[in-house]
Amino acid sequence: MVIVIDTREQRPWSFPPHIEVEVGTLRTGDYALKNDEQFAIERKSADDFVGTVSLGWHRFVKELNRMDAANFVAKVVIVETDFETFCFRIRQGAIIPPDHEHTRCTPQFLMKRIAELTMRGISVIFAGNAELASAIALRIFFERERKLQENAEK
Repeated sequence: MVIVIDTREQRPWSFPPHIEVEVGTLRTGDYALKNDEQFAIERKSADDFVGTVSLGWHRFVKELNRMDAANFVAKVVIVETDFETFCFRIRQGAIIPPDHEHTRCTPQFLMKRIAELTMRGISVIFAGNAELASAIALRIFFERERKLQENAEK
């Protein structure tokens, strides 16, 4: 298994030393398996995710349409924060601004966008941080590799 990291990734996830990685240009997504044209993982920081589902929504929908056109078997967005911190923060009984720079994006708006993505078949996974996000991505890639091998044996 070889994981390809898109050239535009500024601070790539780290993987265990026994996992082979390459840097390359991906048409869509940020991480993919080498020679797999039907699956990739999109990585988002909290701020990037909010920007994507608000101001960058139309551009993101075009990327999702490319995934649909390529017959992606699954569409995954891994967000490097936890959901509670991302949408709701309560201190001394009061709701305070969430842990991202887009404080005008309400929890209701963000949950609406997550619901829209879910109805489009996109899995949005809140991973907590970059280290946990890379661990989840690795597990997903192991499963994808297993499915590819299964299909090749048929």
